[in-house]
Amino acid sequence: MRPRRLFSLCLTLVFLTTLCQAGNTRQVKVLLQFEYGSGFSKQFSAISVPEESTVLDVMKAMQKHAHRIPFKTRGSGTLSFVYEIDKIPNEGNGKNWMFYVNGKRANVGVGGFRINANDQIVWKFEVFK
Repeated sequence: MRPRRLFSLCLTLVFLTTLCQAGNTRQVKVLLQFEYGSGFSKQFSAISVPEESTVLDVMKAMQKHAHRIPFKTRGSGTLSFVYEIDKIPNEGNGKNWMFYVNGKRANVGVGGFRINANDQIVWKFEVFK
């Protein structure tokens, strides 16, 4: 086989393998809730994202929903920071948006916190304690 054809064949195999792997990404569902205080909240009961996604990926996936809630971030990757949700900005010394996963307040940012199937992500607008 000529080198050029062999190279072309190898390149095609690599492309097809990558395409197949990308298509086999397992989707997981998580609950996403926003608590505004005073007993008011909004909830998405099943947001689907690829396995190994972050909380930020879940927020971005929620943007595809018909009743999406807008949010704003600063930074990128693991240093992403959510500073406004549903047109309600963080207050600094007052109330701020903080997220909890399965009842525990996160100690990692939204771009670094990896989720698992059936996780419950809750954003609370509250004073940091």
